Amino acid sequence: MNTRREDVLFNWIYKKSNIQILLILILFFVTLLDVLPRLLQCIPIFAPTQDSTRLGLGLFGSIITLSGLLIGFLLNQAQTNFREVQTLVSQEAGRINNLDRLLTRFGDPSIGPIRAELFEYMNSIVNDEWALLQKGEGSSKTHMLWRSISRKLMAIEPHSNRQTAMYTDIIKKSEEVAESREARIERSTIRLPGLFWIVILICMFALMGTNTLFLPSDSFFFGLKILPITMGALISLLVITDQPFKGQNSVQPDAFYKIIESIKTRKE
Repeated sequence: MNTRREDVLFNWIYKKSNIQILLILILFFVTLLDVLPRLLQCIPIFAPTQDSTRLGLGLFGSIITLSGLLIGFLLNQAQTNFREVQTLVSQEAGRINNLDRLLTRFGDPSIGPIRAELFEYMNSIVNDEWALLQKGEGSSKTHMLWRSISRKLMAIEPHSNRQTAMYTDIIKKSEEVAESREARIERSTIRLPGLFWIVILICMFALMGTNTLFLPSDSFFFGLKILPITMGALISLLVITDQPFKGQNSVQPDAFYKIIESIKTRKE
């Protein structure tokens, strides 16, 4: 149930542009770290004193340091995941391109229909399967196309030593293509664990409580403007890069488009 709610929230967020995500999170953190502490200070039990200010100064540095380290670690992890998925996509496109080259050089007229189906398979990845990766799913149409290609590749009969050597490479490359697709679909659901988001919220609520301890002053109000804007910007960057196949900054099938154009112009 918690996972489903988390998915609904993130799906709503990823429908927004990067600028909208940035503004939404800055507004959220301004409310949490600036507006709410000042409202709480109006309640007598939360009214700040000199002692509470000293306590706040002692807590603030530790909490903000730990929060900064956590966000920095998560940003690095999200960027690593994003680059990993980009690499998988590039590798898959490259392997399909290599398979098509081998088929072109095989020198058998019966290969033509297989190459045409391989071209259709690449178009299906882009047009049918790519949108489904947001849900961590593959396309049944794309899957069936690859099954058909695999059967036809296994049915090829080499007629010379050269073709026999090339056939071994074709089968090996086809297995790599299949593995690449499986890896892409599997990694499409990669994301930071929900526990990390809970810890970030705990740190932010701790900062809200700490801000409530400070006596109002010019520097206090100035700091309450800088802190939420900075936190909102960092967290928005984390959200934008967290799930590679969602949002305006998602991984795009550019590598496949390039290979599609290459296959179009390749002559047998």
